[in-house]
Amino acid sequence: MQKQSDQGYQALETILGDSPDLLKSLLEGSPDTISLSDARQPDLPLTYVNPSFCETTGYGSEEALGRNCRFLQGEDTNQDDVSIIRKAIAERLPVDVVLLNYKKSGEPFINALRMAPIFDKSGDLSAFLGIQRDITKERLRTERDLAQNRLEALGTASGALAHQLNNLLHPITSLISLHLPDIADPAIRKDLEVSLYSARQAADLSNNLLGLSRGKFHDSSDVTMLPDGLIRAVELVRLMLPPTITLETDFETPAKDLRVPISETLFAQVIINIVTNAAQATKNIGIIRIELSEFEDSRVRISIADNGPGIPKTLRDKVFTPFYSSKKEKNGSGLGLSVVLQIINKVGGNIIVSDGLIQPDGDGIGCMFTIDLQKIT
Repeated sequence: MQKQSDQGYQALETILGDSPDLLKSLLEGSPDTISLSDARQPDLPLTYVNPSFCETTGYGSEEALGRNCRFLQGEDTNQDDVSIIRKAIAERLPVDVVLLNYKKSGEPFINALRMAPIFDKSGDLSAFLGIQRDITKERLRTERDLAQNRLEALGTASGALAHQLNNLLHPITSLISLHLPDIADPAIRKDLEVSLYSARQAADLSNNLLGLSRGKFHDSSDVTMLPDGLIRAVELVRLMLPPTITLETDFETPAKDLRVPISETLFAQVIINIVTNAAQATKNIGIIRIELSEFEDSRVRISIADNGPGIPKTLRDKVFTPFYSSKKEKNGSGLGLSVVLQIINKVGGNIIVSDGLIQPDGDGIGCMFTIDLQKIT
C-alpha cells in the first residue's frame, strides 16, 4: 500500500506540473526566509534565496548566491549551535536550531532555522533546504514579560524588606550620632563619619526600595552637589574595593558647585553599582578611572572606565535588561545596571556604553559607562 505522504508528494508534483509558476509563487510569496544550498558542490553554495531572505538579511540575491550561508554568522554566534548544523549536514538529517545571525548592516538577529536534506529520485543528496524566521521581537517580548513578572514579585516583597532594614539601621545611625562628638582621634572620627554617611544612605535607600522596584523613586526637589557628592560616593566605594584595584579620579570642572536633579542617595548607588561591576570585570586587579566634566553649557558627564575585558557592541544594550547577568558564576542578580538605568532615565539623563581603557596586555579595550545628566542652573 502506498504511503499517504508519497501520495501527497505525487499530488503536489501533478499540481506543479500543471501550473509551472505555482512553485515560484509559493517561494517568492512566503513570509519566511527560504534558501537552497547545492549539496553536489563543495562548501554547499546557495543557489536560491527568496525575497524574504533578502529583506530579512539585507543582502541582495546577487550578494548571497554562490556563497556558503555561514556569512550570516558573526563574532557572538554560538559555535555549539553551528556544530549542531554541521553534524546534521554530515549525517544528512533535518535539524531545528535557534542561533544568532547578522544582517548586512551588522545588526544581530535571532534566527529560528529549520534545515532539511533534499534527495533526488535516485536517492542521492542534491540540496539542503533552509527555512528561517527572524524571532528577535518575539524573544525580546518574552524576556520583557518574564522580567516584568519578576519585578512585580520583587515589589511585593520589598516593602517588608524595607521595614526590616530600617529597624536594623536605626540603632546604628543613632549610636554613631550619639558618640561621634566625643571622639577625639581624627582618623577614628573620619572612619565613623563615613560609616554614618553609609548607614544613612542605606536607610534612605531602604525607604525608597518599594518605589524603586516600581519605578517611582524620584522627587523633583532632589539635588546632588558636584563634585562634593561624587567625592563622597567615591570615598564610600573605595572602601568596598580590594587594594589591588587602582581607582583614579579627575574632577576638574569649570564650576565648583554643579547641581544635578537626583538625590545623593540614588546618585551614590549609581556610582557604586557601576564601579563595583567594573572591579568585578577586571577580576579585582585592574584600573578604574572616574572623570567629571561639563559640556554643552547645560549637561554634566561622569565617565567610569576600566581596563577589563570590555563588552561586545552587540551586548551593550542587553546589559541593562532586568535579570541579565554576564557573570558565569551567577552570583549577580542582574538587577544592578537595570536599576541604574531606570534611576538615570527618570531624572532625564542617559547612560552610554563605549570603549574604555587599554587592557594590561595591550591587546584589547575595556569598557566605559558615561552618565549624562542635566545641570540645574
